[in-house]
Amino acid sequence: MGDAYSAYFGLPPLDRYGSQRPRERRYVPETVVETRILKVSLPALKTRLESTKATDDGDESQLTALDPTGENWHGFVQFITELVTNPEGSRTKRQKTLLAAIGNAGSASSWQNQLSRVLHFGFIDYVVDSKSGTNGTVADLRYPTEWYASARATQREIHLHVGPTNSGKTYNALKRLEEKGSGFYAGPLRLLAHEVYSRFKAKEIPCDLITGDDIRLDDNLDVALAASTVEMVDTAKPVEVAVIDEVQMMENDERGWAWTRAFLGANAREVHLCGEPRVVPLIKELTASMGDSLHIHRYDRLNPLKVMNHSLKGDLKNLKKGDCVVSFSILNIHALKKEIELDTGKHCAIVYGGLPPETRAQQAALFNDPENDYDFLVASDAIGMGLNLSVKRIIFHSVVKYNGYQMERLSIPQLKQIAGRAGRYRSAHQATSKSTTNEGKSESSVGLVTTLNEADLPFVQEALNENASPIRKAGILPPGEFLVEVASRLPKGVPFEYILKRVCIAAEMHPRFKVCDIREQSELGRTIEEVRGLSIPQRLVFTAAPASSTSGHLHKVLKALAQIVADRREVTVADVPEIQLEVLEIPMSGDRKYLELLEDLHKSLILYLWLSYRFLNNFKDQDMATHAKELAETKINTCLMEFSANPALRKKVLAQKKQIISGTSTPIQVPEGTTELSLAENSESALPVGWTQGPMDGSISTGELANNAAAANA
Repeated sequence: MGDAYSAYFGLPPLDRYGSQRPRERRYVPETVVETRILKVSLPALKTRLESTKATDDGDESQLTALDPTGENWHGFVQFITELVTNPEGSRTKRQKTLLAAIGNAGSASSWQNQLSRVLHFGFIDYVVDSKSGTNGTVADLRYPTEWYASARATQREIHLHVGPTNSGKTYNALKRLEEKGSGFYAGPLRLLAHEVYSRFKAKEIPCDLITGDDIRLDDNLDVALAASTVEMVDTAKPVEVAVIDEVQMMENDERGWAWTRAFLGANAREVHLCGEPRVVPLIKELTASMGDSLHIHRYDRLNPLKVMNHSLKGDLKNLKKGDCVVSFSILNIHALKKEIELDTGKHCAIVYGGLPPETRAQQAALFNDPENDYDFLVASDAIGMGLNLSVKRIIFHSVVKYNGYQMERLSIPQLKQIAGRAGRYRSAHQATSKSTTNEGKSESSVGLVTTLNEADLPFVQEALNENASPIRKAGILPPGEFLVEVASRLPKGVPFEYILKRVCIAAEMHPRFKVCDIREQSELGRTIEEVRGLSIPQRLVFTAAPASSTSGHLHKVLKALAQIVADRREVTVADVPEIQLEVLEIPMSGDRKYLELLEDLHKSLILYLWLSYRFLNNFKDQDMATHAKELAETKINTCLMEFSANPALRKKVLAQKKQIISGTSTPIQVPEGTTELSLAENSESALPVGWTQGPMDGSISTGELANNAAAANA
């Protein structure tokens, strides 16, 4: 088929046809790919469409719904044949994209499923466009500011607090929230939302906690304060002050829409944004477009940050107490923990995104406590936000990470965010300790940054001395009603994944906005596509649920829970066999596979709880699920604390455990303030969701929940 066809294989895989990711491609002779397309996949697709009903309550097939006369199918087969056999011909941009998707799919190991999906979506495009062009199926997303009428009717004062990590900007914004006594804090992590909630409660100030899987409403019905993850912001409720943390996340490809929505839609007289200086140009443009007034407050770091002139030369024996080694692979994190404990005879705490937030806080507390022998920390970039750590020196194990599709170097903002963990102005332990012996010394300490290997050091030195490029675009996702409207204009039986991609990828956009990455939602939509009986709003909720596409087990759980909703069943967590509660009965061990089982169970329980707040009529007994989640967290904590690679350390920990059980010692407590909000603000990954409006079946009981879906792992 020629070099032109082969060249298309290298085009980006994110397209409207759902072609595969680059890592799945392998060389397959072009004649084989052509045979797979024309001789196998097209006939198989026709057979499948003829045998599948377009709707649950009718007899019409999907093929008949798309092509009542049969003319379109004949034309589509001719079009694909000419496209594949003559790839060097003059092509439109869409045709080139389709050709690339076909090439990618046809060379995949799972080519049958890949090609079926690509050709199916291509056929739908062919039918829709042949009727009347776009036929109203291109969404107009050029003016997101107009989506929030209540905010536009309010004359807002925007206060932008910008500065590096550890400069006190979030602290000052929260002081204003407390002074006014009406408003919300919206942060990137559940850990941070819980910290703000706990602070207000400790002062006997009524406050609600609203995160994806944990909603605690104050007994005082007149409560005026709320701490939430950013996806849970209620844009309908008028308040005095809104505090939106880490506002530079607006540019994030996965979650940026949530910060954009919170900022554009916050129905507050004062909106306090906290973030990096590179967000200033975009905030200026957005503020001017909304007619709000802007005040910029700039902050300096409270103590200096210095890059060392030498690395550790690859030798972990050069580690010192208070060091944090940063790695971007879970396998590497566990391997480093093992090697450090063997080499040093000291304990090593670990923190990464796959651990429950409560476990991360526990590990941080162990590391922060100067009275024990947890001298070292190995962490992923999950330490970049949400944990106040007593790190004296950050050591990069590597400066490249896997982004889910390929290896890439850390960006300047990513590197600075992580490096800023070093030399915190005031540690969490000092923030909660009554002792002030070393307080002055700590507060003037210099944060140090280096690398494990000498080859990586020049990049770190250069990056920390550079300014990151300004943020120019804010991420958005279309409101749920946009998808419902487009779906109503398409033939019956069109897959939800196609609707999602049609709206997002073909949307009309303003230059200062971008559509966020929808690969995660697309894969979740594909997972539940076979579940019949779900409405479009219900599918929106499920595709926004905290079920990472990298977890095959979690996808099975998601599909099972979707079937329960489709069947209108009422269950408890014990009625869902895919949620493997029996893992709690397995004897604990230091085996990595056992820890993975616990982590999968914990994520499954988070998913159940998340859905239980959105489908109240289906998922019952939140207390049971919460109890099981806490048991899983306890076992994960125990595994990380008790099982060490160094036999002497394990013996010591087991002896301490016996003392605790016998009452001769006290268990380790996680101090309040383990997170970093004592003075200053800061994927863990998070999943988008607030763009949905929730299911339209009356299963959500309160107005707040009906209008605001949310991410659970924030």
